[in-house]
Amino acid sequence: MKKIIYLFILIANFGFGQSGLIEIEIKDSIRMKPINFEYNVQISESKFNRYYENGAIGKDSAKIKMQEKNKELELFLENKNYKIRPLNNSEFQIHDFAGFWKLGFAVELNTSKQLEKLTTELKTLDYITGSVGEIEYGDTELDEKRLFSKILEKAIKKAQMISSLTGQKLGKIIEVREGKEIDNISVNIKDVYLSALQNKNWDVNKNIIFGQEWKTVVIKFSTE
Repeated sequence: MKKIIYLFILIANFGFGQSGLIEIEIKDSIRMKPINFEYNVQISESKFNRYYENGAIGKDSAKIKMQEKNKELELFLENKNYKIRPLNNSEFQIHDFAGFWKLGFAVELNTSKQLEKLTTELKTLDYITGSVGEIEYGDTELDEKRLFSKILEKAIKKAQMISSLTGQKLGKIIEVREGKEIDNISVNIKDVYLSALQNKNWDVNKNIIFGQEWKTVVIKFSTE
């Protein structure tokens, strides 16, 4: 009986000694072009903080001033033929004080050039802040396929290099496993604030807005 057990162990060890695996982890991304996006233009509450000094009366003054500026902003955008929607949904509004909800408008845009034009026009207003809001992408399945192809190509090249250096013969892919989806999609513009006085440059790569989809993928190859 002992001889049979020893023989089984010997065969098992021989099998594992003749074959193995290489595990590669690749993290990469692709750029995704938005088909449309919104730019949120909001009345800056900090511009009206000085009205709070007199308690309730001050808050009422701030509320009135902010609502006046909101109407002025609406006319400004409508006169320039922008498609807009209110940032504050009145159907779900609980408080009537401007500080509890966003006063302003989301402007619908399609290209980076339109954003450049809009922000240039808005620099004449010193009572607003601006940031990129909702972004819609096109064929996300095609983008995912493009990203996986890029990752697989990198993984194969890396596995070939490792197998060559270690004197192994690279076999087929035996497992593909995705990492956790943490911050999977990012945008190259994050909380960009508009201020006519500060005259800041926009964080846009070559004046183009783009999204990025990231994936971490672990790929196992058999070896001999």
